[in-house]
Amino acid sequence: MRPARIGAVIGILGGLIAAPSVVAAPATESTITIDVEFAGPESFTATGGAVCPSGTSSTEGSASFGGSKNRGRFTFHVVKTLTCDGDAGAFKLLVDVAQNPDGSGTKGGFAVGEGTGSMAGIHGGGELVGTNHPDGTGITDVYTGRLTIAP
Repeated sequence: MRPARIGAVIGILGGLIAAPSVVAAPATESTITIDVEFAGPESFTATGGAVCPSGTSSTEGSASFGGSKNRGRFTFHVVKTLTCDGDAGAFKLLVDVAQNPDGSGTKGGFAVGEGTGSMAGIHGGGELVGTNHPDGTGITDVYTGRLTIAP
């Protein structure tokens, strides 16, 4: 009886090893840079290979002000929809950031999800650092994190 169990276990293990597995690609360090023009469209570029290299961005969400006695800081909780050039797909960034104490930009975090087309199954997250344009017309947001697309 014992040899039969061992044989069955070996057979099952062999089948599992030989069976094709569905595994997500390992997360890769990726950087997404969004140029936010307060009076115009937003565009993005990306490096790292997890997402499409460029496209447009739109923003939905809110900002709030908090703090105490002249030390308040704006916080932003927004959803950005990034649409890849060439109809390759789209994905969303859930963004939570706060204004730097000196007003020079923002810092916070983001999560990625809700991909369509070639971006279906995208997930991951990381940090965001925003730097104000010197002329006050916008902000450059740099998102750095570990992203992957699950099959």
